[in-house]
Amino acid sequence: MVISQASVLNEYATRTPSHDGCPGHFTAEEQRKMAKLWNLLLDYLNEVKDKTVKVKGEHLHKISRDWSSLKPDESPVIDEKEDEEAVTRRAWEQFTKGGSSMKRLGGLFSKKQELTREQLILDRHVNETTWQYVDRMAGRHVALMPDEFLPSYAHPSKDTRNLWDTFWQTVTIKEHPDFWVYRYLISSGWNVDKALASIKSVIEWRATEALDQINYEGDVGIGYDELRLGMSRLIGKDRLGLPLTYVRIKRIMPRANESHVFKRYLVTDFEMTQNVTRTDTRSTILYDFTGFSMDNTPLAMILFMVELGMQAYAETTSVLIMLVDSWLFSNLWSLVRPFLDVNLGARIIFAKTVDEVRKFIDDDQLPVELGGTNTFAADYVLPTEEENKKMFDAEGRRTAEDEWRKRIAEFETATREWTQAIATAGDSE
Repeated sequence: MVISQASVLNEYATRTPSHDGCPGHFTAEEQRKMAKLWNLLLDYLNEVKDKTVKVKGEHLHKISRDWSSLKPDESPVIDEKEDEEAVTRRAWEQFTKGGSSMKRLGGLFSKKQELTREQLILDRHVNETTWQYVDRMAGRHVALMPDEFLPSYAHPSKDTRNLWDTFWQTVTIKEHPDFWVYRYLISSGWNVDKALASIKSVIEWRATEALDQINYEGDVGIGYDELRLGMSRLIGKDRLGLPLTYVRIKRIMPRANESHVFKRYLVTDFEMTQNVTRTDTRSTILYDFTGFSMDNTPLAMILFMVELGMQAYAETTSVLIMLVDSWLFSNLWSLVRPFLDVNLGARIIFAKTVDEVRKFIDDDQLPVELGGTNTFAADYVLPTEEENKKMFDAEGRRTAEDEWRKRIAEFETATREWTQAIATAGDSE
């Protein structure tokens, strides 16, 4: 099933989302393919029920730096009334303090170059996680959550992941299993074999990269600079009532981060967005390129985002709106376009003006800085010790896990019976 941009535009023009090809709206042939895929998946899950894979955990790497010697007041304070040149000079001295900043900034700055006011926010604690920042500001270790992550009671090793566990955690925690599975039928053009191969690949990727731990740690495990810069915010809903994320491209500073830091931020952002789309199935992302430079959009980062959108998080987007009017972006886009699949390409909308954005987002949901009336909370609120108390309830978690495994067994039995009924009905036709 190939999506056309005309059909996407019509959904927003009429404010009527299409349910074609969705669970509950299948044709007889689509239902047969869904049943066949589930039957193959259940066979696969039976084969890997006791199989584990080794965790590589590229996105779990921590910065190997001793933060204990740094004081809470070492970050440069930016006074909006202070002379820009003075701020730049003072912040640059802060950046070069200790002689390691050139390495941290990837060698992209020289002492003759000036830093913009937003770049100054990236102080000498660049790459510090939110939890490290909270600890440093408190002057002690703050128990935001248990220090040790336990994958599951059935498979407690932190160095390996069970593929059966990984699959069922993925398809049950954020949405109904049928919705997660059908995304890969859509992205594969309803080719069952391709969909199965894609699902196996994604599950193994999630297992080796320990996505369960990334979800568990959430915002406390990613870079605090990415959060306080406000690069990406869930701000409201689009014209179809789907969750809307607003991304300010000029605030993306990947050059100041080690690669795994920004990759973890992107993966966490995708995961957190899925937490709020479990009943909506899709979300919309507005990319605002106002004032951006090529430093904000390195090709490797863009290609990683495209890979996530087409494979790991296939068919989770309603539209991607690019608010941009720049020849710089045209050059970048010519490099990215060949990597897009047909369905994702149909959902990418280019808008040169805010009026074109209004075809997809009403004024009350559009940010004030773009001429709308949405005054969303832009500041990141730090986590506290009180908010995650339930995470320390080991017995409660064990009970919940036992109940979860019981429900999965029931779902597997019911699904197997359904696939056999569909197959029998097809044979009798």
